[in-house]
Amino acid sequence: MPTVGVRYFGRLRELLSIKREEYEVEDGAVLADLLLRYIPGRHEEASKTWNETIFRTVKGEIILSGDGMPLLRNYLVMMDGKSIDLNHRLKDGDEVTVLPPFGGG
Repeated sequence: MPTVGVRYFGRLRELLSIKREEYEVEDGAVLADLLLRYIPGRHEEASKTWNETIFRTVKGEIILSGDGMPLLRNYLVMMDGKSIDLNHRLKDGDEVTVLPPFGGG
């Protein structure tokens, strides 16, 4: 089973009370699985807020795109400094970074 690291920033770091953690995921798991199942499953007390913070929702239900992938709010999910698709297949040693929306002016 692949082991994947996840780093959190901003509101998500506060919500989960952790900067970085590792997950063992099933072979064939994709990034959407990590965000939808593994992270909320480990942080059950924060799972509802996690979903409503990172994903676009309507009445508590996550909105899916035409290909069945959840739609992110303005969060940026990166690997190796590059934005990645939610259907990216996770492999051992991947390091995922979840960044909050940036403001500026």
